[in-house]
This record gives sequence, structure tokens and C-alpha cells, in this order.
Amino acid sequence: MIMKTKIKSASLIAGMLLVSSGVFSQHIQTQYFLNIPQSSQLNPAYRPDANVFIGLPVLSGTYFGMSNNLLNVSKLIQPMPGYDSLITILHPDYDRDSFFRSIGNKGFISTEINTPILSVGFSAADVWWVDLGISVKGMVRGRLPADLFTLALEGNEDFIGSFADLSGTGVHAQAYLETHVGLSRNITNKLRVGGRLKLMQGALSASIIADKLELQVNDDYSQSLVTDVSLKLNGPFDVNLNEDGFIKDILFRDDFGFGEVGPSFRNFGLGLDLGAEYMLMDNLQLSASIIDLGFISWGRDSYTFTAINDFTFDGFDISEMIEGDKEFDQIVEEFGDSLLTTFDFVESEEGYSTGLPTKLYLAASYRPVDFLSLGALSRTTIGMGVRESLTLSATLFAGNVLSTSLSYTMTNRSFNNFGFGLGVRGGPVQFFAVVDQIPASWVEFTSDGGNDRVVVPRRLDYINMRFGFNLLFGHIKQKKTDTPMLVE
Repeated sequence: MIMKTKIKSASLIAGMLLVSSGVFSQHIQTQYFLNIPQSSQLNPAYRPDANVFIGLPVLSGTYFGMSNNLLNVSKLIQPMPGYDSLITILHPDYDRDSFFRSIGNKGFISTEINTPILSVGFSAADVWWVDLGISVKGMVRGRLPADLFTLALEGNEDFIGSFADLSGTGVHAQAYLETHVGLSRNITNKLRVGGRLKLMQGALSASIIADKLELQVNDDYSQSLVTDVSLKLNGPFDVNLNEDGFIKDILFRDDFGFGEVGPSFRNFGLGLDLGAEYMLMDNLQLSASIIDLGFISWGRDSYTFTAINDFTFDGFDISEMIEGDKEFDQIVEEFGDSLLTTFDFVESEEGYSTGLPTKLYLAASYRPVDFLSLGALSRTTIGMGVRESLTLSATLFAGNVLSTSLSYTMTNRSFNNFGFGLGVRGGPVQFFAVVDQIPASWVEFTSDGGNDRVVVPRRLDYINMRFGFNLLFGHIKQKKTDTPMLVE
């Protein structure tokens, strides 16, 4: 069914356009060279140093990741020139040049949460390693072009007689239940390969994407907007229309649970991981993997809205918030009502598909001595753009009891990300903790005359952490002619 409708209560969508940021899925690169079963999540060819692995629900590898080029205290707050006080980036005296240089042509912020429900691995027929698991995943992806920050922070003076290109603005969020089956084995005494098939039940999906969004600033300061925008919703959302055909409300059902997805798999997805390890020399191993190659088809309770239009409006004045005349949510609401009510939206209840953020890993591991491994890992992330990162690491091993790693990562135009990983095994129990950035500097904020104090890391632009407990039984006894693993 297709029908034409107009957005009346559009503050939610306008707010997403104004404050959402570009987002990409992450993984902890430090764990790639650690001797823990979770390393296979980055390369399915990896074989843990055990005959049987059992993961504990929630406790075996709960993961949180965030990556962005915005949340850095030194970027957002600086000393007031000539005064013993601090000002934020919204202050007119703030020197914003370093902020604009740091975000380049777009701003982004990424988040991902992964909670395991079932994790099992075991050796089969002395040849295969079998990997089974169920987990709950949630992620957000999107981006904001640099011109949008210029408009918000500097105003529209620089665009008079020209236009601000806001195309590519977007945000996408989704949550799903993933079930996977993985296999790996040695092909020769030098080559090991592995693969993992993933089945997904989509729980919710929400996105707003501007394929074309150009803001023309006229000489009289009126603003013309050319749009090609799509809004897609699937899951526990209720879209209510009023008697005039306007959207009255977009509501999120509070009683939502993953059980609402149901056994029909009407929100169904497939994913594939592939990996390989090759021993170039006795102490030098090369490896590569491609992770999350796949899609989710959203076919249950879907709403799709598209808008292709051009019109003129008066715009909004961010200085009203800076001077305290209006609250930010009030500005967003007024802007949403004046802007998005002009959109001619076409609504469709047909389903749609979304891709997974695909990661490509290339790695090399050199062991000058048995207890030390030096590694280099490159990651390319593809999804609403392409991003690169490089990690260098040194990992120490004490048999199958201890592995500990120090890492250095270059990403997000930052070059001071130091990480740490630890895996300790006592009997069948293994504890591990991994983080890709160790906070080296902290900032204290006070309010209420100093009575309320909050201490936060100076940098929140790159955080990946995973920790938990594993149950491991048995131990691989390798002969000199056996193919060494990535870690032993």
C-alpha cells in the first residue's frame, strides 16, 4: 500500500538530522593476537588452545565499543582567553579551527553492544574446530557532513550566495539476534582456513538518510532546501495518523522484547565470515579475514517514507540557545515543524534491506622467541563510507596460562591510542579483559558550588572493551611439524 502524507509532528526526525552522527561498527583490535577464544570473532580461521570451549551467558565476552571524532574534551572545552575560566565550543570566543580540522569532511560517532547468550567450541575428528553461538547485537551507523557543523557553530554567513552541501547526512540503528555456526581446519601444514555462517532475526531498525540535501542561502538570508530524504522504521514503532493525513506520533513501544521478532523470521538476515592463516616462515605468520559480509531483510511492520522536494524557509538561529533565550529542544521542535511539514512524503509499507558494516582484516605476526609475538593489524571498515586503522602490538606468552598484550592504534585522525589485553587461565577457568584505549588523562567537572563532582576521561573518541570468563578444557600439544597457531 502506498499513500501520500505530510509530517506534522516532525521534531523527532529533525532532531535526528541535527544531532545524530556518523556511525560504524567496531571490534577490539588488541584481542586479535591474544590467546582467547574470542579472537576467532576477528578471524574464523583462529583455533583456540583448547579441545573444548564453553562460554558463560553474558559473562563470556560482553562487548561495548564507541568510535568518533567529536567527543574529546580538549576539542569541546578550552580556557577563556584572558580569564581563569572555561568556555565550550558554542561560545562565540571559542577558537574552532582545530575542531574543524579534526573532523575533516564529516563528523561521526559509532557505538556497538554485543552480549553473548551461548558460546561453544570443540574439536571434531581431530581435524575440525566447530564454533557455535547465539548473541544479541545492537549498533548504530551514520554521519554528518562538515558543512552542518559550520552552519550550527558559525552561522550561514559563509554560504550567502552559495550553498551548504549536507548530502550524506544520516543515521541508522538496528538490533538483532544472531546465531552462528563456524568451522575451521588445516588445509596443509602451512595453511589454515575457516568460515562462519550467521543467521539473524531482526528486532528493530530505524534510519534517516539524505541522499541529497543542499541548503541555498539567499541574499535576503532566506534559505532554499533541495531534498531527497528517506525515513525507514521497522520493529516496535507505532505510527499514528490524524484525520488530515499528517503523522501525529511516532511512538516506541515500552513493552518491546526480542520475543516480538517471532519464529517466522520475517525480519531475516544472513551473514558470512571468512578467514585464513598462512605460515610464511617458521616464525612469521600472515592472516586475513572478512567479517560481517551480509544483510538483514526487514519485512515485518515496516514503514518507509521518502521525500523529494525543494522549498524556501526562514531557517533557525542557534544563537538563541547560546544566549539562553531558548532551550535546544525548543529550537529543534520549531525547526522541525517549520521545515519538515513542507516535505511531501510518500509512505510505503513494503519491506527493505540493510547491509552489515563489513570489516577487512590483514595481519602479520612475528615471533622472534617462543614467548614473544610482534604483530601488525590493518582494518578497513566499509559501511556508509570507508575508514582505515592500524594497530601494532607486542604480546607475551607463558604457555597456555598467560597471554598479555600492549597495543598502539592509529585511527580517527588520532595517534595516541594505547591498548592492553590480558588472558589468564587457571585450570578450566580463563579470565580475560581487553581495551583498545587506556585513558591517560582525566578531567573533573564540578557543579552546585563544588558539591557535585564528575570525573571523566579527557578523550572519549575511541573506546573498545571486552571482558569475561571462559571455560576451557584440554590443551593442544603441537609437534614441531605441526602448523603453529596465531597464538599458542
